[in-house]
Amino acid sequence: MKKAELPNRALLMPDAAVETRSRLAAIVESSDDAIIAKDLNGIITSWNNSAERIFGYTEQEVLGKPITLLIPPNLQAQEVEILRRIRSGERIEHFETERIAKGGRQVLVSLTISPLKDSAGRIVGASKIARDVTRIRHVEQALRESEQRMRFCLEAANVGTWDWDVATGSVHWSENMERIHGRQLGSFGGDVDAFLEDIHPDDRQQVTDAVQQAVQGGGKCHWQYRYTKTDGSVGWMEASGQVIYDASNHPTKIMGVCRDISERKSAEDAIRAAHEQLDGMVKERTSELERAQEGLRTLSARLLRMQDDERRRIARELHDAAGQILVALNLNLVPVEEVLKRENSGLAKSITGSLHLIDELSRDLRTMSHLLHPPLLDEAGLHSAVRWYVEGFAERSKIEVNLHLDPKVGRLPGELETAIFRIVQECLTNIHRHSGSNWASITITRDSGNVTIEILDRGKGMPTPTRLGVGLQGMGERVRQLRGQLEIKSGNSGTRITAIFPTNTASPEVSVEVVDALP
Repeated sequence: MKKAELPNRALLMPDAAVETRSRLAAIVESSDDAIIAKDLNGIITSWNNSAERIFGYTEQEVLGKPITLLIPPNLQAQEVEILRRIRSGERIEHFETERIAKGGRQVLVSLTISPLKDSAGRIVGASKIARDVTRIRHVEQALRESEQRMRFCLEAANVGTWDWDVATGSVHWSENMERIHGRQLGSFGGDVDAFLEDIHPDDRQQVTDAVQQAVQGGGKCHWQYRYTKTDGSVGWMEASGQVIYDASNHPTKIMGVCRDISERKSAEDAIRAAHEQLDGMVKERTSELERAQEGLRTLSARLLRMQDDERRRIARELHDAAGQILVALNLNLVPVEEVLKRENSGLAKSITGSLHLIDELSRDLRTMSHLLHPPLLDEAGLHSAVRWYVEGFAERSKIEVNLHLDPKVGRLPGELETAIFRIVQECLTNIHRHSGSNWASITITRDSGNVTIEILDRGKGMPTPTRLGVGLQGMGERVRQLRGQLEIKSGNSGTRITAIFPTNTASPEVSVEVVDALP
């Protein structure tokens, strides 16, 4: 049986060789690399599909043509050297060079060239495998340029990078990290302890806590710390990190950056010192201003008192001196009138007219005196003085005034009663002169802590923006002196003025608010 099988095996050998050659041809045609065969004279004898794709020539265009068709003129000498080495039986591996595709397009290739032998073992040509590395080299060049830009940006921004392996504890620092830490290149120990030794002792714990918190679930960490440079100086660093997880969501490493913020901290300290200095200056100037304002308030209070005293004095002079003269003049003219009525009726009429003028002048002087300082204010109190003034104002101006006086107001300190009377007087005068309203309302109430005066009209309101005139400023000053609050609301539907005076002299300082809208 064994002898009989021998001829059958011999008969199968040619078919196996054919099949092997077919497989090799299929591999050559399906390869992504260009596979080219040439003889020892550099003439192309074989050309696969990838060669056509890479170089653009079809098999019919290149078979029988010299391989120098693909070689730039300045690199023709390469082919001479390649053929020399092939003839000597040498194999050339991964030789990168430049070739020219159809149309003049340049292609970067990596060449592997092997000698081809015949059945007798003689070298008859070369097999060339050309891999197009143009895209790879462009990507590599782009990466190098990107790395250079990144390195430049990191150096310009004083930023370094670090990488901590959670499992091994090893830490990798970029060269820039060592520079910004003031270390010599290559001096970093490469572990957590070496990283911590540069950190100020008072800041090490917060750095450790921040990293542990990130590893245990936070995923990110950020901290600032002081560090000691090799020259002994202390700087400030800001670090940020991101935890990297494996497929099982276990932390494998932390990658991050450090940025030297010493200049920023110095600037912040300088700004803080400047702010403190400025605050001190502001407080000093504010104190001076408050003292000046206190002096002005004192002077204003004295002026108001002097004004009220002067009004009282003038009122008294008008009432007493001028009034007595008018009484004496009346007494002197009455007998003359009686005589002239008997002897000269024409002159008697003139004297009678003069007596009527004296009576009218007496009434006007009395009214003026009371307006300057109503004696009722001192004698009977605020209720009587305000009611007398409002009734007289309504009669003279023909403006309807509704007066609501809370009986609980009672008697108040003289300075407070004077202030309330002057506010009523000033408001009604402004309503008559400026508002165009034919109606006004005055309400004076008192509770356990305050006396409130509210005066309302239905006029055209104050101009916008509201400007406080002399009368309103004087009103505000009176309120301020008595530590009260003044609010003015004005709009198209009228004006409301509200003044609140505390009955407790320790009440807060006055606030004066002007609102250009009446609800």
